[in-house]
Amino acid sequence: MSPSSEDPAPRDLVVGFETYARSGAALVFAADLAGRLRVRLRVVHVQDSADHPSDPDLAGSDLEARYVRDTLAGHRADVAGLLADFAGEWSYADESGDALRRITAIAHDCDALMIVVGGPGTGPGTLLHRWSERSVAKELAGHAERPVLVVPGRPPPGHGDAH
Repeated sequence: MSPSSEDPAPRDLVVGFETYARSGAALVFAADLAGRLRVRLRVVHVQDSADHPSDPDLAGSDLEARYVRDTLAGHRADVAGLLADFAGEWSYADESGDALRRITAIAHDCDALMIVVGGPGTGPGTLLHRWSERSVAKELAGHAERPVLVVPGRPPPGHGDAH
């Protein structure tokens, strides 16, 4: 099927980004897919407990603000590193609030072709993470108004190791 002059402009792929290796794998896969489809890539990080210091005494302090700012800058740098060879157009957004709502809202606003997220991780910490944190991938797959692609927790063959 070839493109016609009546086809709408290319749509975006929205990819959720966390600090886990499975998220880096999802980003690498989404970038490859966006390049093949010639669409924009929108990377969305929704802040969670890992972005804040674990010391409750720092809540509301300048040290907490600096920690969060530095952590979020580190995430953006990780994304830029993973996308260093990506020739397409991409953007990055730090969001706060409910991850499911923020990601679906952004996907809706840009009329995304699909949402890409990392799948469940592997290893000893996975069970604890699944117990303590909800699965955004599972919730997106059940509630999103557009397709959701869940990428396995390790990079696709030939893509090296994600962060």
